[in-house]
Amino acid sequence: MEQQQLFNLGTVEQPVDGTVTVRPNVWLMTSEELPPLLLTVEQVSTLLGIGRHGVYDLIRQGAIRSVKVGALRRVSARALSEYVSTLELGETG
Repeated sequence: MEQQQLFNLGTVEQPVDGTVTVRPNVWLMTSEELPPLLLTVEQVSTLLGIGRHGVYDLIRQGAIRSVKVGALRRVSARALSEYVSTLELGETG
C-alpha cells in the first residue's frame, strides 16, 4: 500500500541500505518554516527559470494545473512537481 506524507510529493520509499531518512514534523514547525502549499505565478516562474507569461501560457495549455484563490491564480507544489516529471519523461511538447 502506498503511503503519502504531507509535503512529500512522492511515495515513502523503504530504505534498501538500512539508512533512515528523517523528515521534519510539520506540526512542530513554525509558520515561517513551513514550505508553501500553493505557489504564486512569480514563484513558479523563478523555479522554472521562465517568465510569468510563459507560466500563464503553460496554465492555459493545461500543462500545469492551477487553482484560483479569489482573483489570484496559484499552482500547488504537487502540480509543479508533476509538470517537471513530465518534462523529464519527455511527455510534453
